[in-house]
Amino acid sequence: MPHPWNREEEEVSLLTYWITHRRKLPGLMLVCALIVMLEGAESAARKHSPPADASAYAAAVDGEEVRYAEWTIHVSSTRPNYKLAKAEPVTGAYLGAYVLQNPTIDYSMAEFNKLAGKQHASFFKYVGYGEPFPTEWVREVKAEGAFPHIAWEPNKGLAEVKDDAYLRGFANAARKADVPIFLRFASEMNGTWTNYSGDPALYIHTWRMVHDIFEEAAPKTAMVWTVLNVPERPIEDYYPGDDYVDWVGINVYNVRYHNGDLKQPSDFEDPLQMIDYVYNRFSRRKPIQLSEYGATHYTVTDEVRDHEFAISKINRLYDSLPELYPRVKAVFYFDVNNLTEYNEVRRINDYSITNEKQLTEAYKQATANPYYLSHASGSGNPAIVNQPFTYRGHIFEHDGVLYVDEDFFSRILQVDAQTMTDGTVRLTRWDGTIPRVVQVPFIPHKIWTGYKVNGLFPLWRDINALPLVMVADELGYQINWNGMDIYIQE
Repeated sequence: MPHPWNREEEEVSLLTYWITHRRKLPGLMLVCALIVMLEGAESAARKHSPPADASAYAAAVDGEEVRYAEWTIHVSSTRPNYKLAKAEPVTGAYLGAYVLQNPTIDYSMAEFNKLAGKQHASFFKYVGYGEPFPTEWVREVKAEGAFPHIAWEPNKGLAEVKDDAYLRGFANAARKADVPIFLRFASEMNGTWTNYSGDPALYIHTWRMVHDIFEEAAPKTAMVWTVLNVPERPIEDYYPGDDYVDWVGINVYNVRYHNGDLKQPSDFEDPLQMIDYVYNRFSRRKPIQLSEYGATHYTVTDEVRDHEFAISKINRLYDSLPELYPRVKAVFYFDVNNLTEYNEVRRINDYSITNEKQLTEAYKQATANPYYLSHASGSGNPAIVNQPFTYRGHIFEHDGVLYVDEDFFSRILQVDAQTMTDGTVRLTRWDGTIPRVVQVPFIPHKIWTGYKVNGLFPLWRDINALPLVMVADELGYQINWNGMDIYIQE
C-alpha cells in the first residue's frame, strides 16, 4: 500500500523533481499513476492554482516574515565526542562528481579534474540491481586516484533483492576491489517515483539484510542511506537505524522553475535551507553526504541562459559548508546537461559546469578551499574524535529572546526530552551521575520550510520552540552569543 503523504509543508511535487532533475523516468503508466496519487496530496506545486487551504494556512501565520534566519548554533566539546564512520575524514569534505553523462568531456574523470583545477576524491556511477559489479569502472576510478561511489538501484522493486548468489557475488567483488566504496543503495525511497517506496517495513528489512552481507563480505564498503530533500514526512519512516547506516545522504537541485511551469518560480530556494531538515536530524550521529547536487544555468521553461543563478547557488553552497555545515563530509556535483538526454520528458535543465568557461571557473574557485579533499583520508578503524556540530534553520528571535526547536536539545545535545501533557517539555542532562533537569513551557511556532506552493504561497513547518539561552544555562552548558552565531560548549 502506498506510503501516506499528506503533509501540507511539502512544497514541491514528487513529479517535479523526477522530471526536472533526473537521468531517467519511469514508464508512462507509472507517471500517470503518480499524477493520480498526487491529486490527493496536500502539495499542489505542479498545479496552476493553489490548493483550497493554501491561503488559509499562510494566513494562520499572518505577520511572520517569509525569510531565512541565518542563526547558527555551534556546539563544541573539550573531549572526544563522536565515533567516526567508515571512510569518514576527521575534517573536510570529499570533493566528488558525476561525469558519466557528459559527452563534451568524453565522460572522463581526468578531463573533469583538469577543467576543475583540482583532483576529486570520488566519482559515482548508477548501477541497476541485477547488473554486474562495475569492476572495470572501479579500476578506472582507482587509477585516477579516487575511490568509487556506486548508486545501486533495485528498479524492479525490493522483491528482487534476496540473499542469493548475485547479492553475495556483488559484495565479494566489492571486497576484491580493495578500496573504500560508498554504496548508495535504493536511494530516494521517500518519494513515490521509485519501485522500492511505499513499504517502509520491507525497505528497512531489505536494507538491513544488504548491510549485514556487506559488513561481513566487504567491510571497506560504507552504506549510504540517501533521500531527496522532499517530501520530508516519510523520511524517518525509512531509516534503517544507526547500526545499519554508515552515512546519511541527501540529493538537492536548484532549479529556476518547477515542472517547467513559468507560474511556479523556484529561484528563491536556498540550497542550505534545502538540506537543513536532514542535516539537523542526523548530523550528530552520522556524516552527511550531498550525494547529488546540481544548479541549472539554462532551462527550456523560459529559454533564458542564466549563469549567475547557477554561480550564486554553487557559491552559496560550497562557500558555506566548511563553517556552517561541518558535518557534511562529501559533496558530489551532477555535471549533466539534461537537454541532450535521450528521454524528451526530462529535457528541461542544464546542470553541466564543464561545458562553459564561466561556469567551470566559478566551480573551480568555489571548490579551491583545501577543506574540499582530493583523496580518501578516512581511517579503516573508526576512532573516537572531537567533532564540531551545528544546527540551523529552526531558530528565531521574538521580543529579544532566541528560541529554538525542541529537536535541537534532543538530537544535537542528545539530552532526554519529554513533551508533557501540560504543555511543557522536561529536559534531562546527565552530568556524570547527577541529573540536571529543566521543565519549561514550549511555544507552538511555525518556521518557513523554504518552499512555496506554486512559487507563491509559503509553506510552514510546526516546531515546539524553547528559549535557547535559558534552557541551555539551566542544563549547565556554557553559551556565548556573537552576532548570528551562538556557541555552546558541552
